[in-house]
Formats: sequence, C-alpha cells, structure tokens
Amino acid sequence: MVTWQQSDRVGWWRTTGIGTPHSSKFKPKLFSCRFAQLLSQSLLSKPKSTTLKKIRKMSPWLPELVTDILLRLPVSSLQRFRCLSTSFCAEIDSENFVKNHLKRSIQMKTGQKLLVYNPRFEGASDFYFADFDDDLVDAFPLKMPLVSRHRDTSVYGSCNGLFLMGMDSMDFKVEYQSLDLYIWNPFTRQYRKLPPCPVQTPSGYGEVKCFGLGYDSARDDYKVVMISKADDSNQVWVFGLKSDFWRRSRDLEDEVTTSAGCFANGALYWMCKNKCVGFDLEREVFFDIPLLSDCGPAAFFFDSFDSLVVFRGNLYFRTLVDEKVEYYLLVSDVSDKGGEVVGVSWRKEFTIENVENILHDVFPLLPLAYSKDGGSILLHDLSGVFWYNLKNRTNQRVSIAGLPDVPWSRYNVCWESLVSVGKDSAFDGAAEEVTN
Repeated sequence: MVTWQQSDRVGWWRTTGIGTPHSSKFKPKLFSCRFAQLLSQSLLSKPKSTTLKKIRKMSPWLPELVTDILLRLPVSSLQRFRCLSTSFCAEIDSENFVKNHLKRSIQMKTGQKLLVYNPRFEGASDFYFADFDDDLVDAFPLKMPLVSRHRDTSVYGSCNGLFLMGMDSMDFKVEYQSLDLYIWNPFTRQYRKLPPCPVQTPSGYGEVKCFGLGYDSARDDYKVVMISKADDSNQVWVFGLKSDFWRRSRDLEDEVTTSAGCFANGALYWMCKNKCVGFDLEREVFFDIPLLSDCGPAAFFFDSFDSLVVFRGNLYFRTLVDEKVEYYLLVSDVSDKGGEVVGVSWRKEFTIENVENILHDVFPLLPLAYSKDGGSILLHDLSGVFWYNLKNRTNQRVSIAGLPDVPWSRYNVCWESLVSVGKDSAFDGAAEEVTN
C-alpha cells in the first residue's frame, strides 16, 4: 500500500514550482488556477515538461494529494473544479469532503466572511460580503435568488454558511399569506424553498412567529425551528433538511421575543420576560437558563441591551451598566464524575467603555470578531463597524469600499462552506420573480 509521507508532500510542492500552501504569502486563488492547469494537463494529455512528468510518476499518490490540496481552496475555486471531471465533482460534493473542508476552515481561520444585509421594506434586500481580515478592504454584492416587489426579505439566522430567509407580504392590498421560508447558501449559490408548515393556529396579522436555524451534530442534520404564537398557544415545529418534513414538538409555556434564535453549542436560544430558554436540537426539548439577577426584562419587537448574542460560536448575555456594555459568557458546570452538565452560569468576559458616541437606543453593540493579535474587537452598531481596543479603550471606524451608506445595515460573520441546502434545490444564476 502506498502511503503519502510528509516528506513526499513537501517535495511535490517544490517540484511543481507553484508554491506551498503552508507559506504565509500563499494565495489560494492564484494557486488554484495554476494547480488546475497542471493537473488537467498531467491527467488528460501526454506530459511534455519535466514538471508534468514528475507529477505523472507520482500518480499512486494523486488521489490523496488532490484531496489534500482541495481542502485548502476557497469555495469559489472548488465550484469551478467540479467541472474538471466526474471524479472531481463526486469528491467535492461528498459529505465527508464538505465536513472536512468546513472543519479545516474553522481550525485555520480561513474562509471567514463578513456578510452585510441591508433590509428593505419592499422589494429585494441588498447583500454584500467581504473577505474577513484586519483590513476589510472591499465588499462585493451578492445576488439574491428571489425578487419580489411586494414582499419583505428577512434573515432569521445562519449556521455554517447556510442562511434562513423569510419573505412576507408588506402590501396591505395583497391578501395576507403565510410566511415563505428559504434556505440559502450564498457561496454555492444554491437555495430551496421549504414546504409550508402545517401550523394548527389561524393565520393573521396578530400571529407572532419566531425562527431559528441550527445544526444537530448527532444526526448530521440542519434544522429549522419555528415557534408560532396565536391565541394562547406557543406551538413549536421542527423541520430537518434531511428528513424533509415538519414535525410538531412539545409546546412552549413561556412567551419569547420576536427576535431570531441564537445558535450556539448545539442549541437555539431565545429571551423570555425573566429568563432564557434553550432548545436542544438533538433531543428537541426546551430547557431554562436563569438570567443575571440585576438585569431587567427582555424588550419585545426591538433589540435591547439586555439580550443574547452569539460571538465566536458561544452564547453571550449583553447588558448595559452605568454607560458600559458588559458581555457575559454562558459557561456549563460539568461534574467531575461522569462529565455531565449539572448547571450553567454567566461569566463576565469583557466590557466596552467610553462609548458615548457610538451607543444607540434601539440598536446595541454586537461583537463580530477579535483582531488577529487579540487586542481589539470588531463591533457593529447602527453606523457600521469599528475596531475597539480593549487596552486603550479607543475605537476606530472601518470604511469598507463597495458598501452603500445605508442605516440599519446588519453585519454577520460567517464561514463560507459547501454545505448543501438539501434536495429540490435551485441555482440563483437567474433570479426568480415572486409574483405575490
């Protein structure tokens, strides 16, 4: 059996003359173009150059080598490589490759994107993304797969490159219809419309719905959770992308806010009046989490400073104390015997001070990411994004070329991925016109 040794791998990088991905100056896009050219020539034609002949001699290692290289490339390059051959397409589309590519991106902190969402009250909303680094130089528009002149587009959550979108009627001349939900991967440009939820409450303007998108690692399935409140009931419905149907879970006794659920560590979280509730996506049951003793009740319909946020994959509680914004991390108390979770607590992680010029009453500060050196935090407020120095307590606004100066823009840090939206997906190459 031929094994691919580390020395062989390093030697091959030097042989090709196309650089090494271990270098700090490695550029995936330039590398992917050169690699595709060399590989296609060596596999599909007679090798002429010395480099191609050496590549051909290493053919026993090529499958492992190709996978090793592909895992380092961005989604845009992988989408192009799917056209090289059926074997390339099968490898890139395989569940194992999709998982490993996402896992490596998170571990190596590559493929991280800043997605900007400019909501509109009517018509298609605007989406942009920027490659995430300390500079955030340029932003590029994302093409929305769905366009409507009479419906509002909202984002209810994201997870591993997938976004949960909703389209609702905003024209009172149009008869009210149930909210249409979509799963969208802006990086593979695939989307799908979810089947209508068979919610057993009458639809109408008085109905309140809360949504969330998360990942069930035990079943390797992405799930959409909807809490529908009408009359005196809080019905809970769960849709799995793999199971492809809605099923009703146990009703929720508490009244949650209308904000989207926060996904962290295998659960979706919502604020209630005097506590936080979590929904375990594996067991599909709710559990209670007490809030800090000195925090007030959660606000409805608008974000408040006493609310939940997700930062770096973990759940935080944010509160305003004496003109300072404090962030508390949810910590699980694990038993020494058996490793079982016996309780949870909130631990203060950081505080944002000297923010008189950046606080807004109806839009609190959202942490997005740490800088590479860990000394600053990228924060988002009503005016955009800025770096906040944790040591000096100073802030510096970030100007991103290509972004329109629009208030109420929402920012989201996400990972680009190859995660599939499930069966019956469509490609956003041509925007679909929603007639109602």
